[in-house]
Amino acid sequence: MAECHPVGFQWVMEAKARGAKIIHVDPRFTRTSAVADLHVPFRASADIAFLGGLINYVLTHELDFREYVTTFTNASEIIGADFVDTEDMGGLFSGFNAETGHYDPISWQVEGRAETPAAGGRDHWEQQLREHHAAQTSDTSGGAGHGAAQPQDIVRDETLQHPRCVYQVLKRHFSRYTPEAVSRVAGMSVASFLEVAEAITANSGRERTTAWVYSVGWTHHTVGAQYIRAAAILQTLLGNIGRPGGGILALRGHASIQGSTDIPTLYDLLPGYLPMPDAQLHSDLRSYLDADAAKTGFWGHMDAYMVSMLKAWWGDAATAENDYAFGYLPRLTGNHGTYAIVQDQIDKATFGYFLVGENPAVGHANGKMQRLGMANLDWLVVRDLQMIESATFWKDGPEIETGELVTEDIGTEVFFLPCSNHVEKSGSFTNTQRLLQWHRDAVTPPGDARSDLWFYYHLGRRVREKLAGSTDERDRPLLDLTWDYPTHGVQEEPSAEAVLAEINGFDADGEPLSAYTELRADGSTTAGCWIYTGVYADGVNQADRRRPGSEQEWTALEWGWAWPANRRTLYNRASSDADGTPWSERKAYVWWDAE
Repeated sequence: MAECHPVGFQWVMEAKARGAKIIHVDPRFTRTSAVADLHVPFRASADIAFLGGLINYVLTHELDFREYVTTFTNASEIIGADFVDTEDMGGLFSGFNAETGHYDPISWQVEGRAETPAAGGRDHWEQQLREHHAAQTSDTSGGAGHGAAQPQDIVRDETLQHPRCVYQVLKRHFSRYTPEAVSRVAGMSVASFLEVAEAITANSGRERTTAWVYSVGWTHHTVGAQYIRAAAILQTLLGNIGRPGGGILALRGHASIQGSTDIPTLYDLLPGYLPMPDAQLHSDLRSYLDADAAKTGFWGHMDAYMVSMLKAWWGDAATAENDYAFGYLPRLTGNHGTYAIVQDQIDKATFGYFLVGENPAVGHANGKMQRLGMANLDWLVVRDLQMIESATFWKDGPEIETGELVTEDIGTEVFFLPCSNHVEKSGSFTNTQRLLQWHRDAVTPPGDARSDLWFYYHLGRRVREKLAGSTDERDRPLLDLTWDYPTHGVQEEPSAEAVLAEINGFDADGEPLSAYTELRADGSTTAGCWIYTGVYADGVNQADRRRPGSEQEWTALEWGWAWPANRRTLYNRASSDADGTPWSERKAYVWWDAE
């Protein structure tokens, strides 16, 4: 962090100057290690054993923040009697299907409630499992937000002593991760492990909080999701979620990687983490919502998010009569990830390719496969700051040198279109805190260089002009798009603020919305991305606010804008007890009284 994220690390050093203890757990000794109070080297990829050991230490010694745990977690809920843990299943959980290699999680449910998976997660289940889950969770009317088990229906044991309560199941499962087992697997000494365990538990509870910071060592790992979930279990047990000084913080490798996840570059997501429809499962909007909408919480209003997005994209062409143009959306037909696409290129199932800000010829795994795939295309569009290897593989790639490819035999037509850099265009960065910060162009892009916004807007405009007058139904999604962004300057640059306003959304009178809670499923509101609704509240670019910290209180709510609803700390309800009294006056964040 000290070397790769120096701006953020200055606050770590300030915290250290105020008495915070910095622990660096890393196989390497880095500049971060050099200034840490404790550096704990360990074996690479042994993170689950290490985190599991910490969880076991907390549970074995009952060092969890008990009132926090019983108030804000599912620790007291009773798991159904059908659940079987790994000790009795040869390392597998109940519900494993050996033929498909997938789990049926129905046996994992708590008594009194059927769980809903993460957005889109159920689409990857086998057909019979989807039908089973639908029968367990959907109401007869099929509407999102109805028919769910109410909180009073869930079976609980507030003492956390029931053998099938989540707390006890967790305790049994993680009991295998003893300090000695951690030492054996992770390669750290028992003494070093215990020093970390004692430090984080002593620094967690009512008066103190501990933060975990990770980077691509977790996010890019094959079991990175398990690493982060394990850290979430640990932090929740210790009461370090939703409170100042706590959390699990991801260090992004780019100024707006979070933004490219929110407005997704992932093929299986729509903006705001709405799942992409599946060609086999989602014939209409109702089947889509029945499959993926939750019954409570944020996702209980998925219908409002989806309809508002469709209205933002297709405007007056999206009506209740045509399912709000849901049929215009593309559908998943399988794995459309980068490696599946490259295989399709080799198999001549894909003929064109856009490369925008990536360089698979040298930047992706199996670079040779990437180059062979691109050599099999009809056309390739490359947008980058300079002539990268993916634009020149046809004349100077390794396969040209070895003779595996011959320049004259490669039929790929390459279009290199230079792009502008960040000081040559306006727009927003969304950082790891979910904070949108606006930046303005300082100079005009030189020569043929253009912003991505310019490229996609004018490409869409020209395609729509060529299709004007078409009566082919397949052209309607393009022709019906709302594509009327104002432009300015000699290069006719589209207004980035107009796009931001569209993402924010409008009410039936054309007024900017102030919060995602104002979105409706009746077609009266629009929003390009529901989690960003509020970023253009009152017609003001909230991401462009720059009130200095010295002129506002410490949460700095008037510097930029964070999703959702400008919340700087997620789950902040957990910063006070059930009655609204802060756990600690020193760390008070959100509180309320009976009135």
